[in-house]
Amino acid sequence: MDFGPARPYIRPPTPKEAPVFLDRLVRLLQPQDNRFITYLEAIAHNVAVGADCFAGYRDAQGHDDFVKIAANLRRIEHEGDAMAHLLYDELDKTFVTPIDREDLHDLCSVLDDVLDIMEACSGRIVIYRLEHLTEPMREMVRVIQSAAHEVESAVKKLGDDSKHGDLPMQFVRVHALENEGDVIYRTALGELFTKPVDPVELIRQKEILDALERAIDACDDVCDLLRSVVMKHG
Repeated sequence: MDFGPARPYIRPPTPKEAPVFLDRLVRLLQPQDNRFITYLEAIAHNVAVGADCFAGYRDAQGHDDFVKIAANLRRIEHEGDAMAHLLYDELDKTFVTPIDREDLHDLCSVLDDVLDIMEACSGRIVIYRLEHLTEPMREMVRVIQSAAHEVESAVKKLGDDSKHGDLPMQFVRVHALENEGDVIYRTALGELFTKPVDPVELIRQKEILDALERAIDACDDVCDLLRSVVMKHG
């Protein structure tokens, strides 16, 4: 009796793999809900807007200018918080998501971190009553702005499978910016602790440099998570 050509053997999922297998099967059978990708894109855009506002510190002079920038950045940060809460609320009410709900939550959180760190740094600049940023600080602000725009571009590619191939180079650019920021940060610290500086001024400058460095690192953290998500979901 001819049973036709042999069919390839498909191994059934193991008990450990079953939840993941079923989750992927549900995603294939259910219509895709892309509003979460839209939320992430809006949050990433808000981060870039915040970075553009933050970049005003490069040319601003005097406490009054810094206060205005800080107020604008605080408003943008509050808008980002509102977007994040919206995503979290919708996540709690949604059964099927375009990517794992844990990944959506984590991506939203790390994007929010970038803006939170910039806003916290802005607050220190105002509280410490700086009249201007040092040249290394201005350079680090430039790096943050560039990295934030690269992050926004990368997040926009997340929902488009045809553009996933562009992401590795985007990640490389952000990592290069993170390395550049590290060099500026370490050089500035070296000079700060080498030259005679008033102890209060030393603490003031170091805390701001530390915050700027954390903001750059946060952009790199977003790309690390994006890389993991893309690899997981193909």
